[in-house]
Amino acid sequence: MGFHHTLLRFSGIVSFSLLVVACSSKPVQAPDLPERTYYDKAQQALENNLPSTAIKHLKDLDSRYPFGEFSTRAELDLMYAQMEASEFIGAHASAERFIKNHPEHESLDYAYYMRALSTYKGAESLTSRYLGLDPSERDSKELAKAFNELADLTVRFPNSAYAPDSKARMYYLRNMVARHELQVAYYYLKRKAPLSALRRSQEVILSYPSSDSVEEALAINIQSYNDLQQIDLAQQNLEILKQNFPASSYIDANGDFIALSLPSDADPGFLYWVSFGLIN
Repeated sequence: MGFHHTLLRFSGIVSFSLLVVACSSKPVQAPDLPERTYYDKAQQALENNLPSTAIKHLKDLDSRYPFGEFSTRAELDLMYAQMEASEFIGAHASAERFIKNHPEHESLDYAYYMRALSTYKGAESLTSRYLGLDPSERDSKELAKAFNELADLTVRFPNSAYAPDSKARMYYLRNMVARHELQVAYYYLKRKAPLSALRRSQEVILSYPSSDSVEEALAINIQSYNDLQQIDLAQQNLEILKQNFPASSYIDANGDFIALSLPSDADPGFLYWVSFGLIN
């Protein structure tokens, strides 16, 4: 299969030549087959939806022909195969290695995209283990990491074919991380820790000002300041809420703030604390 044909397959995942000296120290296994045979076997495995088999052939090729004709193509294919096999940590490492070893390659944007996508998919996989919980109720470190890696791609390669998908995923992640911050803010309000809640709501306003959570964050600001007996600051935030969200459900007919009714699920519970959210 030709290289251009292979790159077309790379772009299909968008639905929703400097070598480091260290590489030369890697032991090279004696080839059992011609380089092209390993590569063709990997392509056939991918065509047959057998990514784990493809990974084996691509790693065999790399170990036997580390500087061969197909070695760079194999590195790109390996990222794809690892993603298809849900080996997200491996895909991330492969992308990082490609970025380091081929800083001028024409497919560098693809490597940056796959690096970010592997983090994104890995975070999705991790949070899906906690059935019945919204992603915003769990740790956001990996989501934030994915956001930053997607942003890195869009800044470095604004005209990349992968930029539109990256921006769409960034929009989703921004809202997820913001909602996570509010979820933890509610947890602190319920635990009578308004100062900690205030830090979370302010983080949303400062770091995610275009997210869907700003109105609610302002309401948590007001509630937190009221709980802290900082009435002037609460009133200032109420005025900001009125100016930006005049029809807010947190304001009554007289223009006064409606005290928050803490949801019954304000405590993220055991599953939150056994996730990476233990340290806030």
